[in-house]
Amino acid sequence: MGKYGWLDSHAHLSDERLFDRIENVMSLCEENLVKKILTICLNFDELEKAFILKEKYPQIDIAMGLFPTDYDLYTEENWARLLEVASDDRVVAIGEMGLDYYWEKDEENKKIQREHFIRQIEIAKKVNKPILIHSRDAAKDTIEILKEVKHFGIMHCYSYSVEMAKEFIKLGYTLSLAGPVTFKNAKEPKEVAKMVPMDRILIETDSPYLTPEPHRGQENEPGYVKHVGEYVANLKEIQDEVLQEAINKNYDLLFRQYK
Repeated sequence: MGKYGWLDSHAHLSDERLFDRIENVMSLCEENLVKKILTICLNFDELEKAFILKEKYPQIDIAMGLFPTDYDLYTEENWARLLEVASDDRVVAIGEMGLDYYWEKDEENKKIQREHFIRQIEIAKKVNKPILIHSRDAAKDTIEILKEVKHFGIMHCYSYSVEMAKEFIKLGYTLSLAGPVTFKNAKEPKEVAKMVPMDRILIETDSPYLTPEPHRGQENEPGYVKHVGEYVANLKEIQDEVLQEAINKNYDLLFRQYK
């Protein structure tokens, strides 16, 4: 067995569906050789729960950001708090952040999303930490902002085309593939998986969402990231251990050197 094992670059362990049964969740991770988890916090209550988890499970890393459509959290008090926690050594990345136009049709709200996306990137730049980008039905605006405000990080749960993937890679971003790559009719994620260079790839679960095959329809958890990894390795026609080494090195390059 290879020395690296799997890692989950995006999970929501503070979500009560995982937090309330964390011992079982972490046991499955151990069983499936998932040796590192980046847990994403979308508010400060989730962040406090993540700090508790990290005390018990040092293999957990923590990111904190404000989700695009959580407009009620965009307060000056929260911006001050986010800037403060961004400097905390336990927080390795800022996010997830970005743009989500899937449900949002109001142009004024889209403008608010763009403004606050930029504001969070600026916070990440101040502390020199990666950003985790959520982008849904907003590829053009996401690209334009990332060209304007240059930084580095991860396109979380990448779902756009191969052509757009190449644009994000040119800007210096790493692409993270999630459960949908395993779905039968998910043509574009499969093509992206084949194309993305080995030094720009990560995998994730986005648990408790987006459960991969063969567990689709059940609640997702970080232990299932191995199914994403095995599927991507098969698409790229490489051994699992080769992908494990790549994602671990890519993760360390993004997060370790900026601590």
